[in-house]
Amino acid sequence: MSKEIAYKNRYGSEYTFTVNEKGNIQWCGDFEYCRYGFEDNPENIVMVDPSGGPYIDIDYDMGMFDKSFKGRKVIGFIANDSGYELVINKEDEKTKS
Repeated sequence: MSKEIAYKNRYGSEYTFTVNEKGNIQWCGDFEYCRYGFEDNPENIVMVDPSGGPYIDIDYDMGMFDKSFKGRKVIGFIANDSGYELVINKEDEKTKS
């Protein structure tokens, strides 16, 4: 299991980020009050912004949260019971190693 990275937003809500077995990042926390951006339909999420942050959109470099995530750029979102699976561009990761 990968280490869990914790992030506390400006309202004190805590979100966690963990690399899953697919190499994507599971984003967990409170998404009750949240803005979303969609492309074409609600299943094609391009932006998620919970109240107080963090705002994450397509091409966002997850290195902002932890240096171990540097170069891991978001290319998609998959909603799940825990929050969102941030789909990561695996091609970008290959070029950084």
